Amino acid sequence: MNHHNFLWHISLPGRHDHVTPAGSLEHVMKLITTHDQALRQATASWFSARPARDTELVHVAFFGQFTPVQGAPVVGTAIAALSGDPRFVFTVIGSGPDLPATRTAAAPNAWVTWREWVAAHELPGLIAGHDVCLGIFGTSRRALSVVPTEVYQAAAAGCAVVTSDTAPQRAAFGDAAVLVPAGDPAALASALRRLADEPDELTRLRKAARDRARERFSAGA
Repeated sequence: MNHHNFLWHISLPGRHDHVTPAGSLEHVMKLITTHDQALRQATASWFSARPARDTELVHVAFFGQFTPVQGAPVVGTAIAALSGDPRFVFTVIGSGPDLPATRTAAAPNAWVTWREWVAAHELPGLIAGHDVCLGIFGTSRRALSVVPTEVYQAAAAGCAVVTSDTAPQRAAFGDAAVLVPAGDPAALASALRRLADEPDELTRLRKAARDRARERFSAGA
């Protein structure tokens, strides 16, 4: 298994998060279709990134802008809950309004690397060096209605994806991602422990995420 880094939203030129009414599968599928070309462009360098090699540690990544949509303090609290588990290493990338609260929440865990900025051309390779990438965990209407860019990117890079169980994300990824209740750090920590307990399942999810990204979001899709 690989280094853990937490992924949050990174804005790409000409690319923004797209919102659709929660619970509307028809609108979700229209969202995916409408932005297919943008997603292909966004993930091109991520598909070419080399997935991380297996190690005895589970490496988790989290990156983005630390806005309420991402629910970053939920991630921080989950990191703290795993402070006594020596199998995990975390990398948290980005900055924004929720960064101070996230750092405070995660403070009990010393096995966290904090990086406020990574060059865009370096990010795909950095994320591909991790086993798991985290999506969004906010509970607002918008958070429950968005398919975040980093989930597509992490899947393309060969990471197992853990994100909130919402209608858009369920429609996009199904069983190719681990879905947990939004706003629930205990559920997030439990999901990560299960992946550490079951390395074969972690391997399956990494492959499933990459395969789903190739099927749905690559240039040949």
